[in-house]
Amino acid sequence: MIAAFARFDLRSWFARTQTMLTLLFVVVVGIALPVPGMAIVAAGFVTSIMVSAPFLGDEHGRLDTLYGVLPVTRGAVVVGRTLALVAYYLAAAILATAVTLVMALARGEQVAPGILLIAHAAAAAFLGVTMALQLPVFFRIGYSRGRLMAYAPALVVAGLAWLAQATGALAPMQQALAGIPLAAMVAGGIVLGVLGICIAAVVATRLYRARAL
Repeated sequence: MIAAFARFDLRSWFARTQTMLTLLFVVVVGIALPVPGMAIVAAGFVTSIMVSAPFLGDEHGRLDTLYGVLPVTRGAVVVGRTLALVAYYLAAAILATAVTLVMALARGEQVAPGILLIAHAAAAAFLGVTMALQLPVFFRIGYSRGRLMAYAPALVVAGLAWLAQATGALAPMQQALAGIPLAAMVAGGIVLGVLGICIAAVVATRLYRARAL
């Protein structure tokens, strides 16, 4: 039931123009920015924005009401949608990695595997944290009342990054991170991402079960 709903969910929004534009944005970042790994980080950012897309589709097509009468559990809907979003992220991350490697080859540069691993870990960690914040909100109150959560995490992170650079706090942070072993940094990012996604699914399920459709 979960796998079937995940496939249904993907078919309902993955092929839309909005989704293709976000994937195109990842490609543009990989082409325009010469910094290796930026496209991979962008994959995490666009996924956090795309979290709201299925809920917007639910309201436009009144699918949220349909879920209330179909023989599908609330938990299956939450887990299925979570898996669909993870599938989108994996597609964006694979695309970003491919663009990064192709552009490095075109520029005659070599990309250190460690940079790619760190970028993937950072993207996974960001996505896990944002989904833990977004999914419970959207499943509890829907897209219309929770639409600000579609952009809030990305805007907050971008604002904090700008503030750190403007105040000179970015360099000490980079030095502190440089002292952490690569394996520990990558593992920590991936664990944080997976943990955040699991927390998102658990909390969203509890809130969604209490919602009247």
